[in-house]
Amino acid sequence: MRIVRPKFWPVVAAVLFMSGCLALRHHDDAPLDSSSRPINAADCYTLACPDLIEVIFFDRPEASRTARIAADGTVDLGKLGHFHVEGGTLAQAARHIADRLGLPPGRVRVQVVEYNSRQVLVYGEVNGEPRVVDYRGPETVVELLRRIGGIAPGAALNEISVLRASLSEGAPVEVLPVDLVAIIENGDERTNIRIQPLDEIYVGELARSRISKSIPPVLRPIYDGIVDLLPTRTSSKPANSN
Repeated sequence: MRIVRPKFWPVVAAVLFMSGCLALRHHDDAPLDSSSRPINAADCYTLACPDLIEVIFFDRPEASRTARIAADGTVDLGKLGHFHVEGGTLAQAARHIADRLGLPPGRVRVQVVEYNSRQVLVYGEVNGEPRVVDYRGPETVVELLRRIGGIAPGAALNEISVLRASLSEGAPVEVLPVDLVAIIENGDERTNIRIQPLDEIYVGELARSRISKSIPPVLRPIYDGIVDLLPTRTSSKPANSN
């Protein structure tokens, strides 16, 4: 599958706007914080092989067990038997187990120990190495970026995209732009996309960061001093500005 990356802004524009972007990243509690959370991802996550789950029995703690979901969608709870949980949410799986055992609803809890069934690829200017991360339900882009540690100081907030493959054979990869500035500064959630399994999240790099990496260490203080003299962007306009 060929991945299409968004085009970078011109070098001059990226350098001029760099300070304003970094200010957003480090502003108190604002970085990567979504103001709208209508969906609890844990409530929506559906279990699948080979997730590892823990089944907790409140009235019989000795029967509690950690088990991996098998290829047939069941978990082996020892003497209690096998229970089909694949395709259900955590609450549904707990209710199913309780019903089978004749236990009162709410006396069984199911929680995920390892999310192994589905993944999301994150690469570009994120904290840590580009990597595959667990899919834990329909998180927003902002929520997932916060979960993995946020974006790197050299990230370009105007160059964040979700790449989504189509199920149709031969269809091109869909590129869904994420306007992180609008999300953080204006509370505009329209591009705070909810992640799906197998999505790829790409975070671009500021031109200043790319240039700085190519400059010999002995010359870097001179370059940084010149860039610091350039005017910076103060803030983006409100969403309803004309």
